[in-house]
Amino acid sequence: MIKQVLKISFVAVLTLAMTSCKCDKNAENSSAVGDAAAGVAAAGAGAAAAVGAVAEGTLDAAGNFVRKVGDLFDITLPSGLKLNIAKDSAEDQLYTQLSGDFTVNTEDKTQGWLNLNGVFFNSGSAELTAESSKQVKNIAAILKEYPAANIKVGGYTDNTGDAAGNKTLSAQRAEAVAKLLVAEGVPAASVASEGYGSEHPECPANDTDICKAQNRRVALRLTAK
Repeated sequence: MIKQVLKISFVAVLTLAMTSCKCDKNAENSSAVGDAAAGVAAAGAGAAAAVGAVAEGTLDAAGNFVRKVGDLFDITLPSGLKLNIAKDSAEDQLYTQLSGDFTVNTEDKTQGWLNLNGVFFNSGSAELTAESSKQVKNIAAILKEYPAANIKVGGYTDNTGDAAGNKTLSAQRAEAVAKLLVAEGVPAASVASEGYGSEHPECPANDTDICKAQNRRVALRLTAK
């Protein structure tokens, strides 16, 4: 009787162990499949981003690309001056670079550009819209707090129309922003500008209205701090 009980117990333990082993293997296989699927999904998302490369934002009524930024908050500059700016805006990023341990890249001049998310122009011209002056004035206020800072303003267009004309227009728009910065008290020697036309597109496809609008922009880059 005792032998039979021991035999039955041994069989039960063996069966349980085999079942557990199978479950572990199934779990491992399921995990491996899940990881592989996640990897494929991530690769697909990366490929999609590379093809379209459209940043988060929307088109306004005038066809401008309005970049998504965060909530408004206050920053206090070294002089005590307070500015109310949006999280992830050009002002926020510039202030972070100037007040933090950001190092200017003097080798690769395609790095460090900050898109002026609040700067727009009247269609086909280098005339700033009325609401654009607010962001430029905020940037001027920040730059004046850091006298060692030098910047370059870059203008860009989409690939529609004449390439030479686009380059001229982009240069005029970059210069318009630079002139307003100087008018607001930033030393002229600290501000340079250049137009790049349709070069360096953010959305290389240039195939939709929102993609083209994303490429029509003005940006700035710290060249010294």
